[in-house]
Amino acid sequence: MNGIINVLKPPAMSSNGVTVYLKKLLSEKRVGHAGTLDPGAAGVLVVLLGRATRLSDYLMGHDKIYLAEMHFGCTTDTLDSYGMVREKRAPAQKITIEEVRRACAAFVGQITQIPPAYSAIKVNGKKSYELARKGINIPKPPRKVQIYAIEVLEQTGALQFLLRIHCSKGTYVRTLVEDIAASMGELAYTSLLVRERSGDYDIQHAYTLDEVAEMVQAGDTSFCISPEQAVAQLSAVHLGEAQRFAIEHGQVLTAEHPMPSGQFALYCGNTFYGIGVEEDGRPKLKIPLY
Repeated sequence: MNGIINVLKPPAMSSNGVTVYLKKLLSEKRVGHAGTLDPGAAGVLVVLLGRATRLSDYLMGHDKIYLAEMHFGCTTDTLDSYGMVREKRAPAQKITIEEVRRACAAFVGQITQIPPAYSAIKVNGKKSYELARKGINIPKPPRKVQIYAIEVLEQTGALQFLLRIHCSKGTYVRTLVEDIAASMGELAYTSLLVRERSGDYDIQHAYTLDEVAEMVQAGDTSFCISPEQAVAQLSAVHLGEAQRFAIEHGQVLTAEHPMPSGQFALYCGNTFYGIGVEEDGRPKLKIPLY
């Protein structure tokens, strides 16, 4: 099976746990995902099957939208409700939704983040969270990310506020929540985290693992999106027979028509060959899917 599944990941299950489950369910050797979701978080996990695993970098590069509950009064080592309390301090005064909105507004735009200790980023070949569990915290270089919008939707408790965050790839929402609180002179952790959207895949159209299992048992595979559908927003470039031969034998392609800028979908007849880019006026295969 080659394609993409928009999975509604449940909380308390790792992203890798989802792929292992689907690998067994679908009897598919190659299963991956386009962007790790924290074990304690829920929401959209874009799962890739077969040759579609080659689309990981392309799909991972898209924007994300999250719901996050900001809980004032303490911080934890994992920056969420699953960790050990690191520091506890009641707010100096009552926090209003207007104050939270003002603080969030200062973080819209390009910001710099330091990845948290409990994250999937690799340090010297090992995942940071594996080192953190052993009490090892190796400093990580800061990275620039883009925050497009932060909405403070409502106050959900005396010390809790619900945020909707639209951000670029690589953004650590847990770190963002802690940094916003710090800018107010307060402590906070992320008590709820839900990924509502990853690129073109939204939570309203996501399948639970139970739904996927039921559909598989019924012989229904409509939950699987084809690689062609996954790149439908890209311009299409159709190859001639000579170009098809060249691309299959690793030769330099010649352009029969002007190439679109940026990335585009390469086709030969009705066969989707992969994602290409323009280089010196000629199409170059970037991600092969044939």
